[in-house]
Amino acid sequence: MKKFLSMVMAAAMVVSLVPATAFAAAGDFKATAKVVDAKNFAVDEIESGDSVDGSELQLTLTTADTLKGKDSLKFTLNFDNVVDFKGSELDKNAIYVKDGSDNVTPKFDINVEKTDDTEFEVTVAEKDSNVDAYARGQVIGIPLDNVCIDKVSKGKTATVSVDSDDATVTNGDDLVFASVESKGIKASVKDTVDVATEEVAEIKELKIEPAVGDTLGAVAKNGTDIRLKLNSGFEFVKSDLTLSTDKGTPVPDVAWDDDEVTFENIGDGITGAEWFKIDGLKVEATSAKSGSTATIKVYVDGNDTVSVEVAKVVDYTVSMSVDEDEDVPVIYSGVDVNNTGITDDSDHDALEVTIKESFAGAWNNSKDFTLSLPEGVYVADEISTSTDGDFKLTTSGKTTEQWFQDAYDEGDYIDLTFKRRTWEETNPNDTNKDDPAEISFTLKLVADPNFEGDVVLKLTGDAVEEQEVTIAKFVKPYVVEAQQNDMQIDYRNTEIPTSVVIKEAEAGLWDKNTEFKLELDKIDFDDEGTIKVDEKSGLEIKDNEIKEKDGVLYFTVDSRSDDEPAVVTLSGMQLYMDRSLPAGAYDLDVWSPTMLADKFDDGDVADNATKGYLAQAILKPASEKENKVIADINDDFYSETAKAGFVNIVTAGREDTDSFTTKVVVPVGEKYVISGETKQEIPVPAYINADGYTMLPLRAVSVALGINSNNVLWDQATRTATVMYGSKIISMTYGQKVVYVNAAPIPASTSVEIKENRMFLGLRDLGNALGVTDITWDAATKTATLNGNK
Repeated sequence: MKKFLSMVMAAAMVVSLVPATAFAAAGDFKATAKVVDAKNFAVDEIESGDSVDGSELQLTLTTADTLKGKDSLKFTLNFDNVVDFKGSELDKNAIYVKDGSDNVTPKFDINVEKTDDTEFEVTVAEKDSNVDAYARGQVIGIPLDNVCIDKVSKGKTATVSVDSDDATVTNGDDLVFASVESKGIKASVKDTVDVATEEVAEIKELKIEPAVGDTLGAVAKNGTDIRLKLNSGFEFVKSDLTLSTDKGTPVPDVAWDDDEVTFENIGDGITGAEWFKIDGLKVEATSAKSGSTATIKVYVDGNDTVSVEVAKVVDYTVSMSVDEDEDVPVIYSGVDVNNTGITDDSDHDALEVTIKESFAGAWNNSKDFTLSLPEGVYVADEISTSTDGDFKLTTSGKTTEQWFQDAYDEGDYIDLTFKRRTWEETNPNDTNKDDPAEISFTLKLVADPNFEGDVVLKLTGDAVEEQEVTIAKFVKPYVVEAQQNDMQIDYRNTEIPTSVVIKEAEAGLWDKNTEFKLELDKIDFDDEGTIKVDEKSGLEIKDNEIKEKDGVLYFTVDSRSDDEPAVVTLSGMQLYMDRSLPAGAYDLDVWSPTMLADKFDDGDVADNATKGYLAQAILKPASEKENKVIADINDDFYSETAKAGFVNIVTAGREDTDSFTTKVVVPVGEKYVISGETKQEIPVPAYINADGYTMLPLRAVSVALGINSNNVLWDQATRTATVMYGSKIISMTYGQKVVYVNAAPIPASTSVEIKENRMFLGLRDLGNALGVTDITWDAATKTATLNGNK
């Protein structure tokens, strides 16, 4: 055994003495290939067999670690569309190796060997095998001078491909170092412009230059014309033009036609010009409709015709936009712009919004327009604006910020309505005022604690098309998880069977001394219960307990969370359920008075001097001398419903009311029922539906059977009725052919119907749901009888 271990250790020592690079695969070495200064030639500018000079093949080493200890690196170059090199070689003396700006060629021996008519092997070898000369980022440069192109017709290219057994070469296939293109010109404009039908727009710098080669060729000769022609629906408007080239300012004759402009007899004073510019050219959309594009065809003697789009026809429009490349800012709801109670340092600024007209005069100032925010979102007391074009206010001395203040609607603080003629309309016919009006603004926003989601700003008005942009997103600084608890009244110390979980939105968000309160609608908490914080967050609760005051529970943060958001669980909370409480659902509110204000007066609204969300000043309306605050305009600002129907009282006590003992007689067509010995008036009578079923009014019959009217609930949104009696919760929805008893579906004989704004259910379906099994029908008198259980 010892001999075997010795052999294993000896083998390991031998392996350890072998350099790690000896095991590296040659293919692990990587290089990237590219051609720089590729050459373009026009047809007739070059002939077959002419030399192409000036381009260079470059190989960049993207990793060289695996070649440490390797003596040489070999590349194979294959050329296409070149004349046979006739025994000549690439000039090995011109090949170089650079490391950044340093020439490291002396560290290598470079050799070039011709292996085929158009194939070469380039070898770059280290001179000193004991020194690792290869390095990441090195560039091997191979000038492609004296390489002769073969085919020179239009579209032909000369290429080189790079391969290597020593390396993986990226982008090594068919690298173009010379190409042949059509002789001709190209035309461009600085930007396409918008124009309305029967309106005029000025083209932004029409530039004509050679497609290939260095000069405009024929343009430089005497007698050469440049002709511009518009497509159908557009005409040129005669105007003063400015002509220029890089060699001088020509003075040609200009001939005007409806859809053509010709520059005649371009002088020879611009010989060798590389470009020709035309400024001041104007186009009218005489009959082109919205969406059409104005295209100018450019004709130059001796060159191919080219086209360029110069204008697009638009409607009289006002557009509202934000920068699509900017991220929508995320802001916390229920906190002021100073983020009282949380540690977030956001400034509450929404995205910058830009409103602009499509062209001068498009924005009609004789009509109002309105910017609307979602309900529960308010513009804080700061706003920044900037204007461009010829946007001006008509009210002397007013700033654009004051214009926004005047627009804020003090009635609901949702809309900013900008009255007509409060800004000056641009005049497209005035040469001194032809820039489209444009205004940009940034709103500083706050939101009610119960607001969550995107802030969509809406633009409306008689003179504008309705538009929407998302300018911000509000999230709650905490999320509450709770579930409904179906409970019977048990007076004092009625324990809630489920827990309430409050989750921090992000780690470290809740500041020290931040307080949270839990409050139930019309029901007081009777005992505090227990509180638990997850161990990972590091957050601590003051005294590690929930406290109760005046039927409200509260707890206070003693130290912030660290790396993970806090999760706080409240369990074992008990209620004081007064026996006079009607059956039904009661909501749970969870809120932070610290975030809303620094102090409360017995839970009431804080005064304006109090810091926090309640005292957040909003943008001053026109009618106010001083800014209003949230507390002045919102009576329900701090109420945040964490769980609707958190407590659902299903009975007024613990007595057994599952069995009905009352006999109820329902005559079809009559507006009364007989409950026991008592005749009770009802608003609508029973009837027989189209399918032949007797339909009973749900609420009237339920009350006749002894169910409290408060225990018959109606949800208008879903058109669902719910009857609560004893341990049963019975629900049914208009149009459905099913009744749910304690969430269990029971098929119905006929669909639930609504008539005269009352819900009706089939005779036997209602009896089955309520547990009445003895049901009789007298066809002669058309009377239904529900005999309560005995």
